Amino acid sequence: MGDDEPRKAFLKGYEEGLKAAWREIGSLTSRGYSSTELSVMAKSKMAVLYREVEAMAARLAEEQGVPLSVPAPRGDISNRGAYIVREPRADRIFELFAGLTKSGARGLCITRIHPDDIRSRHPVGEVGFVWLSKTPGQKGKGMAVVEPTALVDIASAIAEFAAEGGGAAVLLEGIEYMIAQNGFTSVQRFLQKVNEKILLNDSYLLISANPAALKEQEYKLLAREMVGEV
Repeated sequence: MGDDEPRKAFLKGYEEGLKAAWREIGSLTSRGYSSTELSVMAKSKMAVLYREVEAMAARLAEEQGVPLSVPAPRGDISNRGAYIVREPRADRIFELFAGLTKSGARGLCITRIHPDDIRSRHPVGEVGFVWLSKTPGQKGKGMAVVEPTALVDIASAIAEFAAEGGGAAVLLEGIEYMIAQNGFTSVQRFLQKVNEKILLNDSYLLISANPAALKEQEYKLLAREMVGEV
């Protein structure tokens, strides 16, 4: 690499970063957010920029040959926002979720697994449940039932829960099931909207995902929407 190459690479990255920032600003203003909401979202994004840098480094490593089967670094989730939990089956996500609720966060589990099975396996505490099921009439204490295709209803449930004073922790298990039922593009848009509400309300969103169950490009696009990967 010539002496001028590092400078060119830096300027190219700087230009791309500015373009991405202004595209994001344009996208948010076109959605009708107030100046206060934009300020909150900007501060939240700034606080976790290092996470996006780490995620980009991980993606570059993957593109250069590091397989997605390699476990993700076990980072923390001290900053608010959305995180993807890379795991072959939903397990560690419940540990992370329980840690948040024990620290005072209000908890909501949205899962394909029946709530009774989760309660028997994981000490999640007193939290609300939304069961993703096509079985009608299956309701119980602290549990709602929503079809996996009702993305608007699921997004509304998350937004309303997060807005009840902030400080919420939302667990989403069954993302592969939702993609199978709705298509990847619809679920990606759903996550973008939900992530905005999570950031605006100073809350957490944990999403369990198995790279082996998704197309590689789809998994990378999902990870790109997150604050971090743990």
